Order: sequence, then C-alpha cells, then structure tokens
Amino acid sequence: MHRRHFIKSCLGGAALLSAGLPIRPVQAAARDRRKFLFVFNSGGWDPTRVFAPAFSNSNVDMEASAGLSSAGGISWVSHLERPSVDTFFSTWHEQMLVLNGVMVRSIAHEICTMIALTGSTSGFSPDWPARIAADASDFTLPHLVLGGPSFPGDLGVAVSRAGSAGQLEALLSGSIVDWTDTPVSGISSPAASAVDRYLQRRAAGRNTISRSLTDDALSTAYAESLDRAIDLKDYRHVMDFTGGTDLASQGAVAVDALRLGLSRCVTIGYAGSDGLGWDSHADNDATQSPLFEGLFQGLGQLMTLLASTEGESGGSLADETVVVVLSEMGRTAQLNATAGKDHWPYTSMMLLGPGLTTDRVIGGLDDGYYGLDIDFSSGETDTSSGRILTAESVGATLLALAGMDPAAHLSDATPIEGILS
Repeated sequence: MHRRHFIKSCLGGAALLSAGLPIRPVQAAARDRRKFLFVFNSGGWDPTRVFAPAFSNSNVDMEASAGLSSAGGISWVSHLERPSVDTFFSTWHEQMLVLNGVMVRSIAHEICTMIALTGSTSGFSPDWPARIAADASDFTLPHLVLGGPSFPGDLGVAVSRAGSAGQLEALLSGSIVDWTDTPVSGISSPAASAVDRYLQRRAAGRNTISRSLTDDALSTAYAESLDRAIDLKDYRHVMDFTGGTDLASQGAVAVDALRLGLSRCVTIGYAGSDGLGWDSHADNDATQSPLFEGLFQGLGQLMTLLASTEGESGGSLADETVVVVLSEMGRTAQLNATAGKDHWPYTSMMLLGPGLTTDRVIGGLDDGYYGLDIDFSSGETDTSSGRILTAESVGATLLALAGMDPAAHLSDATPIEGILS
C-alpha cells in the first residue's frame, strides 16, 4: 500500500468516525477490489431455528413457541428469546441473500469444515479467503485471521493469524520478548531498521540466483513475506491487532483492517461467550437459541460499523465488502432422546453485500430434509433439471464475486450465476 494512500485512509476514516456520521453509498467497488469478511460458526448450527422455516413439515421438530416472520423477500424463524434475529433481518434484508440446503457431503466436523471453506477434503487446498487474498498483490496482510479455521494451503505467504491472546500485536511492538521465562534483550529501533534493510537486500539478492523451481518459489515467498512484515510495523501505530474471542472486538479489528487497506479478506470466529460452540447433541434449543441471539446481535453491530465507515470508492465499506456467514454443517430434523440434534450434511449460509441479487432466499429442504436442486442460471428451485446446491458451488460464486475465474481454481464446481448481479 502506498504511504500517501495509507495516511489519507487513516485521517479520512478517523474524521468520519469521530463525527459520528453515516457514510452514504456513492459507488460500489469493482469486482477485483471487493473485500470479504468471513464469519465462521464452529460446531454446526441448526438452520431450522433461524434460516429455514419448516413449520409445515411434519418430519421436522420445530420449537412450539417459534413463529414465521418476513421482511421483503426473506422469511425466517422468529422467537422471543432471539430478538436480535428479528432486528437484523428487518434491518438488513435488502442487502441479504440466504442459501438453504447447502450440501457439505459429510457429518464429521473436520471434513465438513474443509469442504465448506475449500471445496476439498485434502486439507492442503487453500480456502476461499486465502485464494481471494492471494489474487491481490497490494495488501500487507492479504488474509487476516482473527478467529475460526484457516486453510492456507500453498498460499501461506498471504495468510496471517493475529492470535487470540494478542500475539501479533506483541510481535509488532516487541513486547513479545517479555513473554519468555528467559530474559531476552531487544534491540533499538534504528538497529531494527538496519536489520530489516539488510534482510531485504539478502532476499533480493537470493531472488537473482535460480537454483530450482522449489527453491525459487520459497525465495520469492520469503521476499514477499519480509516486505509485508516491514510494512506491517507502520500499521501498529494506527490500529490494535488484539481481536480477542468475542464477535464485537474481532469485528472492530476486521473493519479497521479493511478500512485501512491492510487486508482484502478477514476471517473471524464465533463460538459463543463460553467458547463451546454450536455442537448441540443434547439440549439443542438451550444451546442454539442464545448462540443465534449473540451471533445476530454481533452481526448487527458489525454491519452498522461497515455502513458507517468510509470505503475506498467514496461510499461506505459495506458497499465494498461481501460478508459470508456460515457453519460447517447443519443438524438433524428431529430431536434425539436427550432433546439434542445430531450432525446433518445440509446447512444454510448467509451472504450480504455487493454483487449479489439480494433480498431473497435460494434453495430449500424437501419433506425428507434433503436439499432441493436449483437452476444455477436463475437461483430458483428446479427439482426436475436443477443441480444440488453445494459448498463448492458457493465457493466458486465467491471467487467470481472477487473478479476471479473459478475454473482456474476448481475443476468440478461452477458459480451460481443467478445470484450474481
């Protein structure tokens, strides 16, 4: 990032935030400049408690005290214990797209997580944010991970974790040397700058000598990482990288990273205030209900912050940022003997932001609680000649939203053209 743009971003954004003024949409960012914020909910949520109303399906155990609510083209499950869900859908439905009946092909947490984020079960394939972030070359931390899972694959040079205990912040400030039981002496700022310059010269020199394809790739990756690490030191003076584990604090760091042009993609994670997550094999509703309430309360704060923060193109950051809210799996249609719900390979996802045909729900679940086929060209349900809505196809759609060619990254998945505007 150019220093002039960096300083201008800092001063401009700070002025608008301090004035408390909402930033009006001016011009949406081009596809190749769109930013992405992933909100991952680990453990497997129950779509029938919010996203997938199934009151008319006798095979699905719904809450007796729940009801159906609608705003615009979206309907959801409403409950007195989850007022933030109602507030969020009522406020943001025009920017929202809900996908129901998304297949993840497994009922194992690790496998479903890999499929939902990478479209693969290998564990070595980069996830969607890593691919999108690596496609852009002018970000210091292309993909910043504040929480949740991350699969960098061979794109690790584009991915950085902040650490839930402020490890990145401590590394940048130098205070991490105090974390060891063995006393360590730091070096002065001038000396550190001299070391940085020396390492950059060595890295540049190494890149001029070709040894092997593998060695050349490692040398290039090292040089890129070193340049980004040196640039990153400037950012610690204008933002705090300590995101913590709660949604509000992670969201605030994420918005700062996107606003300042530090990152193109940010991933945050939500597992509830106790950190135990969504895996409700017993007492499903007592587990899921407060989690959904906390999630949508945090999402409301996040969207408000995005909408009131200036973006790169002169409008709001919400005009430039695709927010992806997902969990790795769904839960069974019926309660088990302990009032819980077990793993199910169909789930729901929610997208908000530019480039989408919003204020609508696509997909669904049939009487047997299996995902309905859809027409990829329109996004409409098509049980005669449609195709299954898969996590891979959602990933291909995200790559297309980022201005990338999905076929260059995925051999067996195509984007859902009907949900792209």
